[in-house]
Amino acid sequence: MEYPAKIILFGEYGILLDSKALAIPYPRFSGKFSFTDASQIDRSELANESNLALRKLYNFLKTRMVDFQFLNIAQFDQDIENGLYFDSSIPSGSGLGSSGALTAALFDRYKNINHSFDIQIIKKYLTAIESCFHGVSSGIDPIISWIKKPLLWENQNSQNSAIDISPFSNEYTLFLINSHTHGNTGTFVKYFIERYHQSDFKQKIDFEYIPTINQTVDALLAADFSTFENLLSKYSQFQISYFKPMIPVNMVDYFKYGIESGDFYLKICGSGGGGYVLGISRNRKEAETYFNLNHLDYTIV
Repeated sequence: MEYPAKIILFGEYGILLDSKALAIPYPRFSGKFSFTDASQIDRSELANESNLALRKLYNFLKTRMVDFQFLNIAQFDQDIENGLYFDSSIPSGSGLGSSGALTAALFDRYKNINHSFDIQIIKKYLTAIESCFHGVSSGIDPIISWIKKPLLWENQNSQNSAIDISPFSNEYTLFLINSHTHGNTGTFVKYFIERYHQSDFKQKIDFEYIPTINQTVDALLAADFSTFENLLSKYSQFQISYFKPMIPVNMVDYFKYGIESGDFYLKICGSGGGGYVLGISRNRKEAETYFNLNHLDYTIV
């Protein structure tokens, strides 16, 4: 079974503090478990690297067995010995949830619990696994890879659910712009959490950023695109002002132009710092013209 990449439309970082979030699967990139013959020397370099990485993950899980009793860790160990690797096309450090897809695949293959779950229970398990990679995890990346549907995340305690966002999709075009730089989720999540402990930044997040996230999600779901457009500009401007380390340096001027022109709006994708930047436009022709003139490497989602 394949597990798709994800795109967080709205809610990056805010979801760690209980904001709303809206995310979609992106099956253009995906990953799945495969096996090679462990006795063969000519296994591909990527398969070997993945197998070694899975061994490190196993060692981490083994030292914390009490927290991962919902996984059949012994079977995971045996499969690694037999050449297990994660065959993934999701670029690492891109903001598209490479570790989330691996987390979803691991949970699906090795869960040793047979009771029925709701999304909240699944999130608890997936968050625990993904924290192995980043230290702190919202759990939304692996959930998207697991359910393979757009998801509205309202807060930590609500019953979150798959949703239909076709009215938005009919009005707006999503672009992924490749910055050709590499991000590191763990580094930037740690940076964000450390800054959040500073009172000025905390106030900006609590009283500006999180309300903007929540209002943007609400306007999108209500198909109130006039309000949504204004909020998009505010959202992008906030990231320029307060999330600048998370914006690839070569993308900053394009963020500013989008806000000034209104032809498109850019925002970080996932934790940012590199990888892809997400573009949202109601004027696809104008946006593409600008991207092409500036030789940006973009893909329409």
